[in-house]
Amino acid sequence: MVKLSSKKSTIICVVMAIFLLISIINSVYLNMQNQKLKKEDVRQMYAEWYEVRRLSEVVDKYINSGGNDGKKYALFVNHICYHFGSAVSVSELKVNMHNLLTLSYDPLFSNLANVEETLNREKATELLKSMNSDLLTISKNIMEINEEEKEELLDRSSSKYNDVNARVKDLSNKYNKLVDDYFRTYTK
Repeated sequence: MVKLSSKKSTIICVVMAIFLLISIINSVYLNMQNQKLKKEDVRQMYAEWYEVRRLSEVVDKYINSGGNDGKKYALFVNHICYHFGSAVSVSELKVNMHNLLTLSYDPLFSNLANVEETLNREKATELLKSMNSDLLTISKNIMEINEEEKEELLDRSSSKYNDVNARVKDLSNKYNKLVDDYFRTYTK
């Protein structure tokens, strides 16, 4: 009976060792997949902020050229504004940035680009320059952070995320109000 019990114990130990080995291999594989997905999320986030930076640079070029041929730029601006945040999971930061772009930036640029319907060219240009400068600063800051900080920016509980989110939210609220006031004041 002791011999039988010893044999059972050996079999149980071997089965448990195999199970443990499979669990370790699975854990390593899942960790590798997780790292791969994080890198993909960082890459997509970088691409979105690169588009915002590029948008700011193009609009800056448009403003510095005297605001000529705005209709040529309007579709580009509209596309970037309405597609920001569509590639990666939704977060408060993305919602705030999307609100800034769609509720302030795009309507103001569209009004400025349509020369016949521009309500107050000087005021609109001044407001767009200010908004554009802030967007360029934020997008540059995000693009220039290291990989570890970019991963931290994806973590909604991190201080880095909260800082950037608060900054974007403040800008969104500020410019939504200013653009709304612009349209209320100068609408014919």
